[in-house]
Amino acid sequence: MSAIEKYVFPVSFSIFIISGYLIHPTPTWAIIFYAIIAPTFTIILFKEKKELFGLFKNKILITSAILILWFLLTISWGVNQPEFNVKKYISRSLVNLIFLFTATYFFSKCTRWKDFLFKALPYAVLLNILISIVLFYAIDTHTLNDRLTGWAETRHPILGSLVILTGFCISFYQSQISTEKKYKIFYAAVCLFCVFFVILTQSRGPFLTLFCIGIIFSIFSGKVVRRCTAGILFSIVSIFLLSDEIQQHAIQSLSRNPWRFEIWMDAWKYIQDAPIIGNGLASLNTFGAIEQKFPHSIYVSSAFFGGAIGLFLLLALFAQLAWAAWNTEDRTTKAFHLGLLCVPIIGGLTDLAQVSKSPGELWYILWVPVTIIIGHSIKSHREQKQQAQQTFIE
Repeated sequence: MSAIEKYVFPVSFSIFIISGYLIHPTPTWAIIFYAIIAPTFTIILFKEKKELFGLFKNKILITSAILILWFLLTISWGVNQPEFNVKKYISRSLVNLIFLFTATYFFSKCTRWKDFLFKALPYAVLLNILISIVLFYAIDTHTLNDRLTGWAETRHPILGSLVILTGFCISFYQSQISTEKKYKIFYAAVCLFCVFFVILTQSRGPFLTLFCIGIIFSIFSGKVVRRCTAGILFSIVSIFLLSDEIQQHAIQSLSRNPWRFEIWMDAWKYIQDAPIIGNGLASLNTFGAIEQKFPHSIYVSSAFFGGAIGLFLLLALFAQLAWAAWNTEDRTTKAFHLGLLCVPIIGGLTDLAQVSKSPGELWYILWVPVTIIIGHSIKSHREQKQQAQQTFIE
């Protein structure tokens, strides 16, 4: 194994995922991907063709690639697609496809560095939350009535909360598998900070996602987790009931007009123009009275941009991932994978647009969870095959 395969690629990939929580603005962070990860993976691709092509035996990876390619193909017949948008989404789709392969290779092959990434990422998540809070409340002097906007890839109240929730799932997983008490306590503390971050952003979609993740983790974990979850919920409810100001603020936040139904009804009109093949990935339209540029739901967006075929492929991908997560033998890993899936599946109900993007929030929300599960599936299949061969030889 060369230095590129052993160190350069896995180290740079780990740094890339971790630094998305720390480096601002996005183009600066993305340089790591374009300048190091993509070139080194290309070298590995030529050296390990047989093994890399073997990844395509995984049906979930095939569905993921077809999903990206389908939306790329829709550009060829799309309507109302300015030239600059066409070029942008062709490049985004190709870059997203490269990330799909690189992340799948990393999570299926680089076990040692995957473990390092999972251990180190919660530190970056915690640092991101602390930086976000200091900048927003202390330096920019916002009040608790304002919706928290984070730092780096958590700068959007809704998308940023979902990016934090991916970190929340990894932190929870580490709290369960760590053998030393001090690390268990640290990772649990990071989870608590993640909860506070989501609450401070006042984002209802991510809060629903967090609630679903909490239920899954409580079901598949021991008494300690259930008691901690119950304690956190009791504390939140108690604070809510004891403060009239917090009650009023929470009610105002929950009753805030989301505009989603108006946006979706507008999108439905466009969907009917091309119900099967969609309006094209680079199509530009406005939705609702507030003139949003996308339908604010990964499901409605998929139907708008990619038609019934695009929506079917997305649902097929989620179904395959859910089945793979459910069939994970280890109970802790099963809970981790099911919790991760909540981020795009539940979080995508009220937000997200195209399935393909260049480096940004979407990779943390959709493609990191997807490739973690695919990578585990490929690794498990490989180990089972090796074990069967060894048993046969014996």
